[in-house]
Amino acid sequence: MNGKWILKDIDSGNGKKGYPGFQMLEIKDSIAEFFTDFSLKKQAPNLKVLESEILTSKNGKFAKYKVIDDNHLKLYIDGKANGKDAVFECDFYRLEPTITTLKKEDIEKLTFVIIENERESEFIFNKELWDKKTLELLKRKEGEKKVIEQIDSTFFVSMYRDGKRNVSIPIKEVTSEFLKLYAIPTGPMEMIAYRKE
Repeated sequence: MNGKWILKDIDSGNGKKGYPGFQMLEIKDSIAEFFTDFSLKKQAPNLKVLESEILTSKNGKFAKYKVIDDNHLKLYIDGKANGKDAVFECDFYRLEPTITTLKKEDIEKLTFVIIENERESEFIFNKELWDKKTLELLKRKEGEKKVIEQIDSTFFVSMYRDGKRNVSIPIKEVTSEFLKLYAIPTGPMEMIAYRKE
């Protein structure tokens, strides 16, 4: 179980998957750290990992867990949904190094296209995606931007809206021809975008 685990989605028992934003669990032997921001600065106090439970530093229950396989960890966290007691099933996937020979700067120069639900989306990096007229109309300084970011040897496509990180999706593999994303929040396990000519 040692390693970094990234949250993909949460099911609160109502049949709908949710994504509360970036969350990562780092496990080293019987100690775990739980991070709630991409900078890895905001964290819950150290947690203790036992045989099937994760406890707070004061021995309070944080979560039960189940190892689904070497790369999939499920946490069961008690809470409330719509004023009723609920158990939140949180799917975490092992954060693996991105397979690539490219550097961050090389990836940022490429444009990729993905087709989802018959809609084409472009992955252009470090560029404001809204035009000036739309920004002025909505009285905003920033609209949308996609940025390549990194934790250890894993690259992410981070999507920002109004200057705030909306989602960060790990890149499984990237070449000059394609970009493969994995653990898409509330979506499929993998999506492939191809180089735009």
